Amino acid sequence: MRATFAALVAALAVAAALAPAGGATNECHGIQACIRVVGPWVVVPAQGRAAYLLACPAGRAVVGGLDAQVTTREVRVEFVARLGAPVQPGVTTTRYALFRAVSLSKRAQAFQPLLGCVPVQGGGGRSTVSARVSPPGQAVEYRAHVTILSLGSVGFSAVSCQGHEGLVGSWRALAFRAKRPPPLANAARVQSTVAVVGKKVVVTATASDGLSIDAHAVVQAGAECAP
Repeated sequence: MRATFAALVAALAVAAALAPAGGATNECHGIQACIRVVGPWVVVPAQGRAAYLLACPAGRAVVGGLDAQVTTREVRVEFVARLGAPVQPGVTTTRYALFRAVSLSKRAQAFQPLLGCVPVQGGGGRSTVSARVSPPGQAVEYRAHVTILSLGSVGFSAVSCQGHEGLVGSWRALAFRAKRPPPLANAARVQSTVAVVGKKVVVTATASDGLSIDAHAVVQAGAECAP
């Protein structure tokens, strides 16, 4: 029990931590059976915001710890948690985490999201509350789709809300799948637009011929869906 509580405290604390790139990360700290998931380097515009959804493997685990690396401490990172008690993996977190970053830098920067996933039997479903007063509605579901870009190409990434869900928000992200922070000059070599049609979010990205062949660029389309 003590180890579980310590792991949760670490998860909540490191979400806003500013770990330097290349340093030791803490997403699995205090978690005995931990599946480490390393995200790409997500571009954060100058004095802007970015979001990226990172998931545990194939629904076989829930998020038990989080961390992030950044290219400058002017980038601040957090994650979206869920209401519920007790505060623990599977209640506060689910099988994925939506990371959000804001940058105070006057230049484009990047962050790398990291998950420590805990294997479970069954899903990390949401907790619901029944009362005559006004409890919050069911938690928003976050859905995303990633498309790989190559130099001189046009890529499309689309994601939709499901069933009776309503689309209440969206995001797009440009990222580079690399172990080390990528040359951020590549960010200017990818242009993207987003369109919303009904419950579908479509991101169109165009990579110029100047994009490095080693950039391993991806674009993510994201949808915020309310049940």
